[in-house]
Amino acid sequence: MSSSKIALTIAVLLCIPFAASAKDDGLPTIDFRKNCGVRAKAIADMMGDKQTTITFDSCVKSEQAAKDALIAAWKDIPASYKTFCIAPKVYSPSYTEWISCLEMNIDVKRLRTGTSN
Repeated sequence: MSSSKIALTIAVLLCIPFAASAKDDGLPTIDFRKNCGVRAKAIADMMGDKQTTITFDSCVKSEQAAKDALIAAWKDIPASYKTFCIAPKVYSPSYTEWISCLEMNIDVKRLRTGTSN
């Protein structure tokens, strides 16, 4: 799924007003380039291949796309979803993991309400 489609999906599906509104300081910034370097090295060590460029570049591209999608949809994401999914102080935080968590919350809400797409 493209980042623009993800942003649009999140924005459209989450435009439901919620009674509780948390203070919103914006999307937390994480050093995903550093995290991608650590991940690429770990994968290279595990696989016995010391070439990390492709893995690193793929990780950075994915993280940047996820970050851009989150920024685009940030104002439309309910505070309760942000509280549950956006955890910048956990071990190895990731924009792509945050997007996945938000999408799962959307799916659960859709299943509970019986709506589609």
